[in-house]
Amino acid sequence: MKILHTADLHLGSAMTAKLSPDKVKERKAELFTTFENLAERSALAGAEIFIIAGDLFDTKTLNKKDIERTVSTIENHPDIEFLYLFGNHERNALTECGRPLPSNLKLFGKDWTYFTRGDVTVAGRGEMTTDMFNTLTVNPDGKTIVVLHGAVGDRCDGETVGIKDAKGLGVDYIALGHYHSYGVHTVDDRCVAVYSGTPEGRGFDECGEKGYVIIDTDGKHVEHKFYPIARRTIHHLTVDISTAGSMNDINDSVAAAVGVARYSDLVRVELVGTHPLALIPDKAGIEARYKDRYYYFEVKDSTRTEINPEAYKGDKSLKGEFIRLCIDNTELSDEDREAIIRVGLSALLGEEIEI
Repeated sequence: MKILHTADLHLGSAMTAKLSPDKVKERKAELFTTFENLAERSALAGAEIFIIAGDLFDTKTLNKKDIERTVSTIENHPDIEFLYLFGNHERNALTECGRPLPSNLKLFGKDWTYFTRGDVTVAGRGEMTTDMFNTLTVNPDGKTIVVLHGAVGDRCDGETVGIKDAKGLGVDYIALGHYHSYGVHTVDDRCVAVYSGTPEGRGFDECGEKGYVIIDTDGKHVEHKFYPIARRTIHHLTVDISTAGSMNDINDSVAAAVGVARYSDLVRVELVGTHPLALIPDKAGIEARYKDRYYYFEVKDSTRTEINPEAYKGDKSLKGEFIRLCIDNTELSDEDREAIIRVGLSALLGEEIEI
């Protein structure tokens, strides 16, 4: 039997990246499209079960349009059994919305809830306790898949899925939600606990390849494989400019870094390292060069300026006087001093000032 495992779709979410209102609207719609694509992928893979391991929605407050689109997607695949565990974001929002739910959508309760199809039993619960694995019933004649939403740890508590507590129980696979990147944790020789991750990243804390997992229960052991599906990948790229001798060198380093991104992606370039006063990175210029090449592009300047006080002792220019005043001010932290020098030098040079 094939089973699709997903989680953390956060439908209806406000986008955390700094997008324009039009793109926020577009990205919110794309989250729903990705859910629809997951259902299509499930059907194409011949999956009989579709597991949603929590946080299908982003909030407890659901609007009618979002509910209808979600439920209609499930209704459009009557041969697939959708097994839904609420997460910490939406809780019981779907059951309390007043909209009749399709017969192929089954919900896990707070305590262990079991669904069996063929020789596979799927058990899930929305409330975690220290002794929860002690009360789990494992299918002795087939495969057992457990669905939970929370952080992985050694022992169970109100927020943690205890890997050591699940060891040796005869569980074949633990389908997890909560963390937004694909990850695998070994439970024992028979079982792994797997985060499918979110299928579509929303902000720069959700970078990298996003997708879903197909579980295969037909063999002696349960197998699984990760598949990418995200419409857009989010990249946080670090560029060290410490060895750059000119702005052209910085531009070349940025160009090399962004080569991994597609034009449909969201990209943040973070400049790091140190540079001399004469080579303050042109953040605005870099953003202007790439803003139309990608769906979203921004530069974060985390570099530090190398300042040699001895070089300005005899400098009688306005720039020298300004730098000496900053250096001699013992009340300034190193971070504040550098920020003030940067802004001041930009003003003296007639450049755009960003505060």
